Amino acid sequence: MSRSILKNRNFVFLWIGHLISHAGDAVYAIALPWLILEMTGSKSLTALVSMSAFLPALIFGFFAGVIVDQYNRKNIMIVSDIMRSLLVSIVPIMLIIGFASPLYIGIITFFLSAFSALFYPARDCLIPHITQPEELPTANSAIVISGQMSHLIGPLFAGIGISIFGLTHLFTADAISFLFSILMISLIVIPANQKPDQESVSQIDSIKEGIRYALTEKGVGALLSLTFINNIFIMGPAIIGLPVFVKEILKEDFIVFAHLETSMASGMIIGSIIFWRAIKRFNPVYILLFGVVIDGLTFCLLFFVQSNYVAILVLLIHGIGIPLITVSRTTLIQTTVPDKLQGRLFSMLYMAVMGTTAISIGLTGLILEYFGIDILFLIIGICAASCSLIGLISENFRCLGQKVN
Repeated sequence: MSRSILKNRNFVFLWIGHLISHAGDAVYAIALPWLILEMTGSKSLTALVSMSAFLPALIFGFFAGVIVDQYNRKNIMIVSDIMRSLLVSIVPIMLIIGFASPLYIGIITFFLSAFSALFYPARDCLIPHITQPEELPTANSAIVISGQMSHLIGPLFAGIGISIFGLTHLFTADAISFLFSILMISLIVIPANQKPDQESVSQIDSIKEGIRYALTEKGVGALLSLTFINNIFIMGPAIIGLPVFVKEILKEDFIVFAHLETSMASGMIIGSIIFWRAIKRFNPVYILLFGVVIDGLTFCLLFFVQSNYVAILVLLIHGIGIPLITVSRTTLIQTTVPDKLQGRLFSMLYMAVMGTTAISIGLTGLILEYFGIDILFLIIGICAASCSLIGLISENFRCLGQKVN
């Protein structure tokens, strides 16, 4: 992080809280599919349970955006963390008393994600209110670095923790992490003139206003479309495919899976630093499209991988491309969308990411019952990398990043 950001107490509180709570999320994200695979042995059922984490964005996304635009974003984040802590704590309790089942865990995961659908748009809308405009690219990079450090710490903790206190209490650790996040967020002080005005229009009218804006602003519409199409290809194989890849291709255990996730998180930290340097010279649209190409082509390489060490290297490179996409996308919305609409636009983005992830996971689980994960990685990698053509042929999309530079 730059010195100016380090002097910003509000942002430092947000960054530290995000680091710890996201580390807990990373533990949950890798423990969940492994737990269901162990409980059922079914790839399609594992996909269905994992898919429940992404459905709320589709169901509640528009309403979440209206809430974020109309109410105190800091308070929304605190309430979301309280509810997520309570929900995650139910999982180890059920496992201890022998009451756990894929259905119950899927229901908990669904509601856990419902509160995340409020938290993340609120976070992205809060950042411009606690930083200066010229600090936005740096702040977004720092938040992504925080998240990816969490994805580095989380798998390392999971790999060590599972041998010490077992899979059950990895979920307990996640519940505790939210409490720390609540403490950090509560310390943030938002200037009075930075609080969003509450609108008197109905939620339905607010939703319509956000949709009209996305349809009218062609560059924003192209950004959402690119996100939607790319995620259909990439997210299911990334979430369900990797544990299956470890079990069936590498023929290894949870520890190797954690190492792969750690390697990818390391690459994401490198990618965030690259973005912070690149944004000073390049249009964020082109940075995003370059990330899309890396994201897809590295999955193609997994078709040829049979070694743990080669897999770690490929996923390190794959991780570099991810923040080039996500940080560019966030910066584009923060700098081109009016503040009063940002909650709705971030929720639409969250819907595009999470909703298509749910669809992609479901399709991946079904496809893997008939095809090998290596073949799937090759095909989806080519399709995902080809999505960059959407941005290259869209003049409105290319012009979207000009306000940032």
